[in-house]
Parts: sequence; C-alpha cells; structure tokens
Amino acid sequence: MDARTVHELRETILNRIQHILIHSYGQSLDSIDQNNLDAHLAFKGDPQLNELRLALYRMKEGTYGNCIYCKNPISVEILRRSPTAHFCESCAAKLSAHLKRNSMHKTAS
Repeated sequence: MDARTVHELRETILNRIQHILIHSYGQSLDSIDQNNLDAHLAFKGDPQLNELRLALYRMKEGTYGNCIYCKNPISVEILRRSPTAHFCESCAAKLSAHLKRNSMHKTAS
C-alpha cells in the first residue's frame, strides 16, 4: 500500500475518532496531548475507539493492511469501507462460513 493511501486511511481513522470523542465524550482531538493519544483512547474503554486505536498502532508498526490470519494484504477497497478491518476478503469469507456453520449446528441441536 502506498504512503498516500496510508495517509488517507489514517485521516479517515482520526476523523472517526474525532467524531466519537465529540459525540460521546464532549472532547476533541485538539484537547488531547498527541503523545498520550494511545493511552487516552485505551482509558476510555470504548470498543470502537479501541479498534481505531489499534488500527493506528498497526500503521505505526507497519502491519496495517495485512490480514491477521494469512498475512496477505487486505484490499484498499475493504480498508476504505472498514479502516479497522483485520482480515482479507478470502479469510473473512472463510470465517463467515465457519461462523454460519457453527450457528446452524447449534440451532439444529
């Protein structure tokens, strides 16, 4: 993934964080020390903020955009729709099929 796309997705993530902070906590990113952003977001305990925080962390570590299962790249289209995506399209389909099978098995029991 090129640097421009990563930057675009980072801005999307930061905008989503900003939206949640404003609407749920009456805060803005401007009021948070950027050096402590990770700790501040983790402290909130908000699942959405946590997912967004972890996406920023993966960007910093250089693992953002790679499937956590097969390590292959996640398509930019998927990341644009869901910038916190953990799985490539293939692994997401396998997981969905597995969950569906387990759900059907439990209801049949």
